[in-house]
Amino acid sequence: MSVRERGLTLIEVVVATAVFGLVVFVVTAFYFTASSQGLLGRGVTTGTLLGQQRLEFLKARRFTSLTAGTTTETLDELGNADPAGRYTRTTTITRPVLGTSRLAQIAVAVTWLEGTVPRTITLTTIMGELGP
Repeated sequence: MSVRERGLTLIEVVVATAVFGLVVFVVTAFYFTASSQGLLGRGVTTGTLLGQQRLEFLKARRFTSLTAGTTTETLDELGNADPAGRYTRTTTITRPVLGTSRLAQIAVAVTWLEGTVPRTITLTTIMGELGP
């Protein structure tokens, strides 16, 4: 065998394969972590949107039409009523608040499952009656 016919030794091939495998493992783990966090962020964004949508609907109504109580609805990602929807929106209106009948507290809780873990986001506001 001449000096020009050199190749890689077995140990060099094993080390190179091990380094490549480690890099692939780290990149794959990072990808799965990043994609799961992206899904969580999507759920939080959608939950916040559904909660804000309900608050804006109630704030556009007359104060006198707000009756104390709790309502629950099951929704899809776009806010449409769907019995098989992923999101559950619970609206609670409390009257009177802080000892006055001229205030109402509105709390909207949106719940969904992220894999097997239940997630909830709650938005709360106080609405008042204008006038004398």
